[in-house]
Amino acid sequence: MTAVQTCALPISLSLGETLSVFSVKLKPMVPYDAIAIYIRRDSELIPEYVNGDNYRLFSSLRIPVGQGLSGWVAHNRKPIVNGNPSVEPGYLNDPSKFSTLRSALAVPLEGVSGVIGVLALYRLERDAFTSDHLRILLAVSSKMALSIENALKYQQAESSATTDYLTGLPNARSLFLQLDRELARCKRDNSSLTVMVSDMDGFKQINDRFGHLEGNRVLRLFAQALKDSCREYDYVARMGGDEFVVIAPGLAADAAKKKAEQMQALAKQAGSEVCGEDILSLSVGLALYPEDGKDAEQLLAEADRRMYLEKQKELTYKDRRVHSRLKCRVTIELQAGAGTTPVFANLTDVSLGGCYVETSTIVAPGSKIKLGFSMDDASLTAEGVVARLDPGSGIAVQFREMNREGRERMFKIIEFVQKTTTFYNNRYLDSLTKDNLIRG
Repeated sequence: MTAVQTCALPISLSLGETLSVFSVKLKPMVPYDAIAIYIRRDSELIPEYVNGDNYRLFSSLRIPVGQGLSGWVAHNRKPIVNGNPSVEPGYLNDPSKFSTLRSALAVPLEGVSGVIGVLALYRLERDAFTSDHLRILLAVSSKMALSIENALKYQQAESSATTDYLTGLPNARSLFLQLDRELARCKRDNSSLTVMVSDMDGFKQINDRFGHLEGNRVLRLFAQALKDSCREYDYVARMGGDEFVVIAPGLAADAAKKKAEQMQALAKQAGSEVCGEDILSLSVGLALYPEDGKDAEQLLAEADRRMYLEKQKELTYKDRRVHSRLKCRVTIELQAGAGTTPVFANLTDVSLGGCYVETSTIVAPGSKIKLGFSMDDASLTAEGVVARLDPGSGIAVQFREMNREGRERMFKIIEFVQKTTTFYNNRYLDSLTKDNLIRG
């Protein structure tokens, strides 16, 4: 059996497993007192796997490509036989770092994309490595490099599946997994948990006025500031877009409100730092376990609902033309003019400023219109004018200017529409699940 066959590795192993298995298989063929496998990360070699003598010393090294023994091997793509281990940058000019190792055998690990690392073996004796040892290492290095490259790709894919690429925070998938774990702990320990859902107000204006690159800067700045401001055991994630979630175990309601205010200040600061003006704010919704929900979906839905209502309440004058809209599908009553018979129509989105209604009824732009949102509660009504007619499709309605009482009524209407939409969406999903189970 050849050296290459002996060191053959399954390509499905993780990086740590790959390097560990390789070191075990290599030692009978090329004896060593210590082994270090460095992986190239940008312009540095990082010790990814270390075993044997001087373990702590080698684990602490960060070797610039081109410097020292291993850095020279990576830069020149050539091996070194019986080199001096003490010339690595981490050892030089540091009297506290003393190595008993006297000889090194180092070879470059070249993958499809170039040098991905360096394999270095060390011995206590001087000139301990032979040309046969070098030949064996060169024979297995290409196979090893391929296995490492595959493991690195797997590691990267695994990380990207759970991490948001822009901010480095956990993504929505990680959030749900973590929230499930935290809830299981809360049920076991009979403890509380706060979920905070936040969404930026004014972020679209930043993208439109300053460009998406500056918008990305705002997201990164806020994400880092939010993470730094949280406790060590809090969990911060990006749900997507400009929406962020914080899981805060044991955070009381009063403390959660103060935390929400802190988050709002951080968002304002991030927008001001990038854009040079007060352009960004943040709406935050809170949900507490077990009062507001017993599972992840219930808590996130409740926090999201409260965040949306908060967003509507906190609209500033400069945002009045950019009302946040709730997508929905609710049957409502439409009355075009006094004395006419109301007809049924489908509400597809709504905000404080207006709504869109799917209907075949022809209503001229500028016509006054009255909408009834609930068959059971006559107070949930709104009046407005037709802003746009899409014949055969529907109408866009602009609500009349509202006083404080009118705005409060609209908050109740939006909350009712949101709850109704969620109820029918859940019922539809349940029916699909039952149908699939029956067919299965």
